[in-house]
Amino acid sequence: MIQTPTLRQLQYFVALSDHLSFIRAAEACNVTQSTLSGGLKDMENLLKETLFDRSSRGVSMTKTGQALLAPARDILARAEEFVHMANQRRDPLTGPLTLGIIPTIAPYLLPTLLPALQRQFPQLQLQLREDITPRLADALERGQVDAVLMAFPYDLNHATMMGLWHEPFLIASPRANAKRFEMAHIDAMAGEDVLLLDDGHCLRDHAMAACRLQPASRRKTFGATSLPTLIQMVQHGYGLTLLPAMAIEFGTLPKGVSINRFANPQPSREIGLAWRENSPREKEFRLLGDFIVKSAAPR
Repeated sequence: MIQTPTLRQLQYFVALSDHLSFIRAAEACNVTQSTLSGGLKDMENLLKETLFDRSSRGVSMTKTGQALLAPARDILARAEEFVHMANQRRDPLTGPLTLGIIPTIAPYLLPTLLPALQRQFPQLQLQLREDITPRLADALERGQVDAVLMAFPYDLNHATMMGLWHEPFLIASPRANAKRFEMAHIDAMAGEDVLLLDDGHCLRDHAMAACRLQPASRRKTFGATSLPTLIQMVQHGYGLTLLPAMAIEFGTLPKGVSINRFANPQPSREIGLAWRENSPREKEFRLLGDFIVKSAAPR
């Protein structure tokens, strides 16, 4: 029988490929640096191949390591699926679940969603990872998160997407200019200074697409990475911005900021849940999606 690497060694291999740092890879695997280094050296001796180049300048993958990375990820994903299949007899939404969530949803939905999940599924061991969509999409593909609560449309690789609800965009403007935007049509944005989040936030792309904003038009970001920052900019007269409805329903607006709805058809984004395609936990994730709608969706 051919001797094969252990799953733990494959985890070390994938972790070091992700971080290219022995210190960070060891932290990710919750082992000492010497344990991780020794496990990788044993794996290289077994394969009779060098997977990483180690030098004073840092760590890099060899061509062999790069070629073996995708199969290693696949083996680990299948091992996780094996465990999940064995656990299908248990009650749904029990045990560990890592949920990714984007920053333009997390602060508005989580205060309602988390207590509801604790009451309904007390055995669920929920871990949250808040990050922008591109990094969460990558984490989902790598198996670092189980599912992602996000906004669509977004091009995900090898994922199943479950739409939950459509959420309209609203206009936040300085109170002195509020009457100009009462039931405004989306074309009214064409000549305005519209404040948007930095590149990488899907809300920026969704707002531009929904309101037909052109990149060449006068768009401002101010390096903003959060909706509260944009709202502060609006309050002080730097322009207007587009906010998802949940930021109004669940958030607190400062004085001097007015909110107006668009005339029909109202621009919107779709809130949804995504997970890896063919996951043995699909029924569980669909149950989670239905529960999110029931317990936390804006009314």
